[in-house]
Amino acid sequence: MSDLNRRLMTRKSDLGETLLDAVPAPEPVEGEVVLALDRFSLTTNNITYAAYGDAIGYWKVFPTGRDDYGLMPVWGFADVVESRAEGIEVGARVFGYFPMADRLVVQAEKISKGGFADAAPWRKAVPDIYNRYVLCAADANYDAALENPEALFRPLFITSYTAVDFLREHDFFGARQVVVSSASSKTAYGAAWCMAGDDVRLIALTGARNRAFVEGLGAYQEVCGYDEIESLPTGVPTLYLDLAGDPELRRRVHARFGADLTYDCLVGSTQGDAFPTDDPGLVGPKPRFFFAATCLDAHRERGTLRAFYERFFADQRAFFERVIDPAAPWIRIVEHPGLDAAAKVVRSLADGVSDAAEGAVVRCRPVRSSRVAD
Repeated sequence: MSDLNRRLMTRKSDLGETLLDAVPAPEPVEGEVVLALDRFSLTTNNITYAAYGDAIGYWKVFPTGRDDYGLMPVWGFADVVESRAEGIEVGARVFGYFPMADRLVVQAEKISKGGFADAAPWRKAVPDIYNRYVLCAADANYDAALENPEALFRPLFITSYTAVDFLREHDFFGARQVVVSSASSKTAYGAAWCMAGDDVRLIALTGARNRAFVEGLGAYQEVCGYDEIESLPTGVPTLYLDLAGDPELRRRVHARFGADLTYDCLVGSTQGDAFPTDDPGLVGPKPRFFFAATCLDAHRERGTLRAFYERFFADQRAFFERVIDPAAPWIRIVEHPGLDAAAKVVRSLADGVSDAAEGAVVRCRPVRSSRVAD
């Protein structure tokens, strides 16, 4: 093992600025394992983690020892390269939550044939779901051929799916149309795919640059530019599914629908950079932040979590297959070699100039080509 562990940190005051440095490589003690990150996805979801890093605690998950830079969490696949924890073998492949770094030491607990959790005290800043690592060999839903779309969509689709599950449970708060901001984002069109059979009309809001992409998805009944908000149809109970998190955009949507707006469900922050605060000038309901982990906890308390997951995994696989359908793929997956390349992807995501038709997967180990059709 190398004596140094490279890590790509993010400046908290400028989420697109990164710093690649190296620190002493982790040495495991009794009960710990070392995970070598192999591939991970980068999407606007990661920018959301950073934007809410202080408000929700994401910056605390992987400490850097610095106040100005943090480790933006990512989802991906890694291999166990050292193990001092009984029941976890060297060579095992896992899926989970990582820093953008070559390696991560995990204080393994709750070890079972299906996986384990990290008991490090700083991991308590976030719900337990973020601290669990799935052993791929024991995962009936794992398919090595689908690792790239899984790295990209698994952390997003669970949010899409649980958000729709939550809205459906509340009968969409009486709404008969759903306005979706940042409709080109993966979480947004994942939610739209989930709502295909529901009795609600889906209206996509997107920028001019991504309009053709959103229209090509066929997932929304109507696609409107951000400059067309004031012409959106009113007089119908409306729910705002907010993936943008932009305060000014929120004010315009609320002003347009007024009393017709039944609920504001804030799911992400592709355009905002702070946790929402009370806005005295906001017309209608206050935005309510949706947290997927809270929905899963509710299912656990009701004893319906197993049934939920049975539905979820079947639908998730169908969604994965849809987005990479060779006959009409929704996106093309692009592999970027190493943390140096990851820095450029982070910059484009933070600046809002990434290509919605591409899905970025970073490979920490050498790859033959930076572009693959997955």
